[in-house]
Amino acid sequence: MPHAQRLKSSLLTGASILLASLASQAYAQTTPESSSDVAVANESAGGLQEIVVTAQKRNQSIQRVGIAITAVTPEQIANRNIASSADLAGKVVGLESYSPYGPGTSSNVVIRGIGLNDFGEGHEAPVTSYVDEFYIVAVPAVDFALFDLDRVEVLRGPQGTLFGRNSTGGLINYITKKPSQTPEGYLSASFGRFNDLKLEAAATAPLTDTLSMRVSGTSRHSDGFQRSLNPALDRGGQAGSDAARLQLRYEGNDGWDILLKGEYGRTKTTHAYYESKTGFVDNNGLVVADASIVDAVGYAERNTGAAKKNVVDVNDAAFLRSTGYSGLLRAEKKFGNTTFTSITGYQSYKRTMQEDSDGTPNPLVVANFPYQGEQVTQELRLYHDGGATRWTAGLYGLHAVGKDQPTATFNFPLDGPTAVDPATGLYNGTYFPISLNADWRLRTNSGAVFGQLEQDFGQFTAIGGIRVTRDNKTFADADNAALRDCGGGAVGDCFLIEDGGTGTPVPFRLKYKATLWSGKIELDYKPDNNNLFYASISRGTKAGGFNNGFYPTGLSLTQIPYGDETLISYEIGQKSTLFDRKLRINTSAFYYDYKDFQAFNYVGLAGLINNQDANAYGVETDIEAAVTPELRLYVAAAYLHTNIKDVAKITPTGTNVVADRPMAFAPKWSGSGGATYTIELPNDRSLAFDWNFEARSSRFSGNFGDTGTQLEGFFKHNASVTFEASDHWQLRGFVDNIGNRLNTTYGGPSFASLGIIQVRYAMPRTYGAALRYRW
Repeated sequence: MPHAQRLKSSLLTGASILLASLASQAYAQTTPESSSDVAVANESAGGLQEIVVTAQKRNQSIQRVGIAITAVTPEQIANRNIASSADLAGKVVGLESYSPYGPGTSSNVVIRGIGLNDFGEGHEAPVTSYVDEFYIVAVPAVDFALFDLDRVEVLRGPQGTLFGRNSTGGLINYITKKPSQTPEGYLSASFGRFNDLKLEAAATAPLTDTLSMRVSGTSRHSDGFQRSLNPALDRGGQAGSDAARLQLRYEGNDGWDILLKGEYGRTKTTHAYYESKTGFVDNNGLVVADASIVDAVGYAERNTGAAKKNVVDVNDAAFLRSTGYSGLLRAEKKFGNTTFTSITGYQSYKRTMQEDSDGTPNPLVVANFPYQGEQVTQELRLYHDGGATRWTAGLYGLHAVGKDQPTATFNFPLDGPTAVDPATGLYNGTYFPISLNADWRLRTNSGAVFGQLEQDFGQFTAIGGIRVTRDNKTFADADNAALRDCGGGAVGDCFLIEDGGTGTPVPFRLKYKATLWSGKIELDYKPDNNNLFYASISRGTKAGGFNNGFYPTGLSLTQIPYGDETLISYEIGQKSTLFDRKLRINTSAFYYDYKDFQAFNYVGLAGLINNQDANAYGVETDIEAAVTPELRLYVAAAYLHTNIKDVAKITPTGTNVVADRPMAFAPKWSGSGGATYTIELPNDRSLAFDWNFEARSSRFSGNFGDTGTQLEGFFKHNASVTFEASDHWQLRGFVDNIGNRLNTTYGGPSFASLGIIQVRYAMPRTYGAALRYRW
């Protein structure tokens, strides 16, 4: 029996034995959830603080929910210098994130190996992002500044029943700080290496007895961590974002709690440039790095002044300009034991971005990726708490439009490495210019009905839920160079950038309609208020869609759509709070069985999503301990095995090689943790020392398992010292990436035919200080 099947069988058998043994211990009385489940631990006793989450669309203790959850608090966000959504990667075990165009451009989130590694903007991600339960459709809009948050919740595994919308891999929910009748606020400023200046402020004020307001904002700008050898170009890897948020909240005597929120954000920056290393495509069709060769024009970065990591020499500018607006109206009222909630959301996002795609000083490839997206969502739901019986039911609707007009200019060298100018070291031969372009538009309309029922049986709770979704998508492409009709002319006549090409565009329109369902059954056992054991089987679905952007040459219209994917997830876990809230241990084990997993793979200079069967399994544990009232320890670790079946690749000789491959950005081992030691000083002052680390084993940045795209494993550690001078003033000093570990964060194989592998490296060691005033 294969190893994966043995593990799946073991999980099912283990769950059966566990639940059978627990059943024999069940009490006769019911144990419904109560407010004591979400109580805060007695801090004076030196215990761990209980964290309240909304993973099931209502307030619950994180320890009483049968889902693998990590909650990141505002204190952790500050102590670990988490400035953007992408910074969560590494800080939360099992969570990876990569930006295909560099930090700050977009954030493709991966949980348990499940994620989207395509750079096309027309796909929805299998790990979904929510802000105050508002689903963000556009992947480019997911990388945003984090400020004035109450917490961040990371949910692992399929969450399609209550949250829905393709979340087969999991989701991240960002919960902002809400207005209240208590006046309070803060001002903070931090300054660090590379002239990294971050300002943040927030204030809540009651306007009347029933109306309150909260205003918050942030601004972060830096000089960038990549040094450019080209004097005409700015440093790369800059921070350059500004955002503001206004919230009005009505809490009336009539029982209504109504929140109106508006937010604006913009980015203007030089994002990280690609760097390059040399490589080739071997006889198996895999990209292999080779430091003994030069690229197609005789260039190798290692032989130049750009040999050092985070030093670049490119000829085209990298820039990002984006703006986003969003609004949210949330209305809630309790009618006896039933709570009604309405959430209406809107977002508009626009982006203009350019990159030097080859990462060299030769003018080989430059690309532009503009994007515009707009969406409206509406959710209506009811939650009923009948003591031993609880249920949630609702309706959800989505309308979204996305469009893009990406362009890329390829100058293919005709004279090879011998045509190098000895005076400059640059290619001085003949180029054959070709342009790729696309002009596509995607319209999505979706509606869903969902429900979940929870029933207590003594110390057991049975949970069942289902969601039925109807998706209707229309995809239109007005012009794509790979699909132009050349009319018998030469390829260059069709695609030459100078005259726009003489080929005739072949516009097309494709439609997708499907009814999808996801569901969940779960059994929880709660022997007491300090322990939870759970076992669940979930069915997750992700809607099909359309390949978009640049297409490989020779593509047919039948290859543009890709189908739905279906996941059956088996999971068991435990959550325990021990020794009078001094120790918390949470562990989960899972097996994923995918049918038609949506896997992206490169085909020449472009790529396609195809449906392949896949599986994955793993174990995660999260431990936190209050060793003494002064010392806190925390550690998390995960093991992960992934497998995409029968991935095909064409070799240079035209042979089709088929083999199983690991998923992209899926390290077998990952871990994080640290320690905080607090010294109490006279006059209510304190000094806190925090040290934390993150570690990863090697992984690939693509689904082919190309050794040239393998990202090496790493260990990084960070430290901070925080001085609480009074109830109002706080001073913090920090050092991140103490060991200056410049690990590879991305390896792109698309230009291997030119002898180039795109790479990016992590930020170097940074340090600085932050001052905060609160009232």
